Amino acid sequence: MIAEYQYLWGTMARFLWPFCASVFAVIVFTPLMIFIARRFNILDYPNARKIHTTPVPRLGGAALLLGFWIVALFNLPWTREFLAMTAAGTIVGVMGIMDDVRTLSSRIRLVGQIVACAIVMSSGLVVSFMPKIWWGQVFAVFFTILWIVGITNALNFSDGLDGLASGISFIASLFFFLVAIYLRQLPVAFAAALLAGSCLGFLVWNFKPAKIYLGDGGSTFLGFMLACLALYGGWSEHGWVIACGIPTIILGVLVFDMIYITIARIKNGQVRTFQEWLDFTGKDHFHHRLMSMGLSEVMAVVFIYLVCLILGLNVLVLEKLHNPLAVTVLLIQSVMIFLVIFFLMRAGHALKDTKKK
Repeated sequence: MIAEYQYLWGTMARFLWPFCASVFAVIVFTPLMIFIARRFNILDYPNARKIHTTPVPRLGGAALLLGFWIVALFNLPWTREFLAMTAAGTIVGVMGIMDDVRTLSSRIRLVGQIVACAIVMSSGLVVSFMPKIWWGQVFAVFFTILWIVGITNALNFSDGLDGLASGISFIASLFFFLVAIYLRQLPVAFAAALLAGSCLGFLVWNFKPAKIYLGDGGSTFLGFMLACLALYGGWSEHGWVIACGIPTIILGVLVFDMIYITIARIKNGQVRTFQEWLDFTGKDHFHHRLMSMGLSEVMAVVFIYLVCLILGLNVLVLEKLHNPLAVTVLLIQSVMIFLVIFFLMRAGHALKDTKKK
């Protein structure tokens, strides 16, 4: 037991440098991006579907990418998987920055994300629990693309309150780091530490009142990297329950929000095609519904942080992370947590309608 603790603390100390360096780098680069965004009018202007009331710079993605890359370059050697996911994530992030500067169609952005998925899969980062026969490999490619594109856009959709998307990303990266350390997946731990540090550095400028927004460049880059971290982890070697369970629990808030809004929008007839789903914007996300129940913007953000922390801590309390039964129990518990939240949101919505009458 003592040797185990010595390993954990000693290994975590090794990754303190890239973590702190990425925090510092993003903190330093962000004011530069604020200046550039204001100079060239790359601002997020208020409208009916947004909460902020004054124009805010939206080049946070550029600050994240610069900070992440500079620290990564000084921490070679890289693995093939890390190089692929970082290169692909950069493509997605740069396309998002282009969208922030001059709007791109959702179809072009989707094609770019699928190309980035292909780059990641070429390094071997593919859902690995499908049968090793031809149809199993076809489904593996399909589910890999579905997972990466889904999480990428889920985080992008969640970027609606000051500090929300960057905070979710920091917490998720932190728990991926801790789980990777416990399972001795050191390359995964390095990538997660770098991403967590970048998120924390940006959060300094992004928490309310936000001085700068992630923009599509930052939110899609973070979502893409989180989805790839889930595939990068060695937990897939222990069977499909653990391969699906650990990432789903850690990213549970994003998974819940994506499933919830998709079902609600289809049920209400708001979207009928995948193109409409990509293009649809509205105030029906998890954070919007919390605010409709009476929570302030900061309270809603902190509430979601707490849910993320509870889910992450649930994973860490497992004595053996390769036990499928334990992960199954945690998955059931996580579903029950979101069911409670769902019923509370429905009750709050019903109460609001009653008061209006």
